[in-house]
Amino acid sequence: MLKNISDSFNAILSSIVTALDLTSPIRYLVLLADITIVVLIAYYLFKFIKQTRAEQIFKGVLLLFGIFILSKLCNMVILNFLLTNFMTYGILILIVVFQPELRNAFEKLGRSKIVDVFDMNDNILVKHSISEIVKAVEIMSLKQIGALIVIERKTKITEVLREGINLSAKVSSELLQNIFMPRTPLHDGAIVIDGTQILAAKCILPLASEGSVPKNLGTRHRAAVGITEISDSLVIVVSEETGIISLAENGKLTRELSSDQLKDLLLKKLDRTKNANSIKSIVKK
Repeated sequence: MLKNISDSFNAILSSIVTALDLTSPIRYLVLLADITIVVLIAYYLFKFIKQTRAEQIFKGVLLLFGIFILSKLCNMVILNFLLTNFMTYGILILIVVFQPELRNAFEKLGRSKIVDVFDMNDNILVKHSISEIVKAVEIMSLKQIGALIVIERKTKITEVLREGINLSAKVSSELLQNIFMPRTPLHDGAIVIDGTQILAAKCILPLASEGSVPKNLGTRHRAAVGITEISDSLVIVVSEETGIISLAENGKLTRELSSDQLKDLLLKKLDRTKNANSIKSIVKK
C-alpha cells in the first residue's frame, strides 16, 4: 500500500515538473506570471465566496477534492471513478445553482477598479449613513413607530432582496421615516442597507425559533434574530409597542439601547478604516 502511494505521488510530481518545462530563463518568468495570475484569481474567488452563503458549499467541494486526491494516491478505483464523474458534471450543476450570484460577481468585476480597494472615502460615506440611520431610529423610537433595518455586511442576502421592492436610494433620515410610517405601502417588512445605500424595502426575513427570542417580543424581533442566524448582518429593531431600540447580531439581541449607544456600536462594527489601513500597510511594505 505504502509503495503504491509513493509511486502515485512520484508520478504526480513528475507530471508537474514536465508540465512546468523549466528549460530556459524565459520559462521561469512565464512560471512567475502564471503563479501570480492564479493567485489573483484565487483571491477574487475567495473574496466573492466569502460574501455569499456559498462558502459552506465551497468548503464541501474542497473536502471532496481532497478525498479525490487521496483516492488517486491510494488507487481506490470505485471511489476515484465516482468522484471523477461528479467533478465532470458537478461543475455544471454548481453553475446552474449559483447563476444569479455568478452574474452579479461578473457585473461587479466589470465595474470595479483596482484602486477602489484603497478608497478611504467609502468609510466617510458609511459614517454619514450611520448618522442618518441613528437620527431616524431616535425619532421613530420617540414616536413609537415600528422599524426593522437590516445592514448587510460580508454575507450577501440575495434571496431576501429578491423578494423585496428595489429602491437603490441614498440613505437619509427622512426617507427611512417615510418608509416605516404606518399605513404607507412599504412600511411592512424590513429594509436592507449595504452601508451606503438602501437596497430594498418590504423585505420578508426568516423567523428565528420561538425559544431563541423572549416570548414577550413579537414577530419583528424574531425576524431580526432570524436573519442574523444565517448571515453576518446587523439588524436594528424599533418596538412599535414601547419604542425600545434593539440591535441583533449573530442570533443575539441587545435591548434597550440609547441612540448614542446604537451609534457607537454601529461605528465600531461597520468601521472599514481598519481593513483599508491594513491593506495600505501591506502595500507600503
